[in-house]
Amino acid sequence: MDDVIRFYEVVDEELRFQRNSRRIEFLTCTKALESYFERSSKILELGAGTGAYSFYYASIGHNVTALDITPSNIEKIISKKAEYKDIHLDAIVGNATDLSQFQSESFDSVLCFGPYYHIIDIESRDRLIHESLRVLRVGGILAIAYINKYSVVPMLVKKIPEFINRGTIHKVITDGYLKAGDPESFWTESHYTTPLEIEEFVNQFNITIIDHLGTDGLSHTISHEVDELSDEKFEIYSNYHYETCREKSILGISTHGLLICRKN
Repeated sequence: MDDVIRFYEVVDEELRFQRNSRRIEFLTCTKALESYFERSSKILELGAGTGAYSFYYASIGHNVTALDITPSNIEKIISKKAEYKDIHLDAIVGNATDLSQFQSESFDSVLCFGPYYHIIDIESRDRLIHESLRVLRVGGILAIAYINKYSVVPMLVKKIPEFINRGTIHKVITDGYLKAGDPESFWTESHYTTPLEIEEFVNQFNITIIDHLGTDGLSHTISHEVDELSDEKFEIYSNYHYETCREKSILGISTHGLLICRKN
């Protein structure tokens, strides 16, 4: 995970949801989850980045713990917290595969919006889910974000066509991961899956899938075009996206997917 830490030490996570093409992921996730959270829920966000979701949920009355493996991200959350009044938000540096600092069944919801797709070995992904479920109460919500492998090649064609080669495509589609520093890698360490593959993976655990959707559709691939939309047209586009983001025939083309599960 050192390569992931180094990547996010230099990437400005604060900019992630400022563009409409990226903000639609945030809007879709919060819209999909809003009916599952009771008032003043205890929420653990794993891979919190600089806290976009953590601040959102804390600002509407939830008790949030933000955990991230990158120290500079946590420093930014702590610094930004001073701008808010009367919110319950703790920020901790930590690895999402080891939550031993938290008691079992101590959270109402666990948001795993980043770690899953930055863990390239299956054993660590197993630990991620086991630990998430251990700290989650029975009946609680586990939300897992993932990256669709079939969204990658269209994105490469549009944005970085120099990576349209057999090696990169094989790594993403067949192996399901990229290692930082590999000649085929256009990103940091990252895992790629399909809607069916991730459902099969989580069905090994004592949870029930209650929702499954694509959170940004093609917005990441056609980011320039989406960002150029007027406010009126972006609203129309967003409503189209909300209405179709669970359509199984196009679910796998969304760059990011979201699986919402309930602990049995």
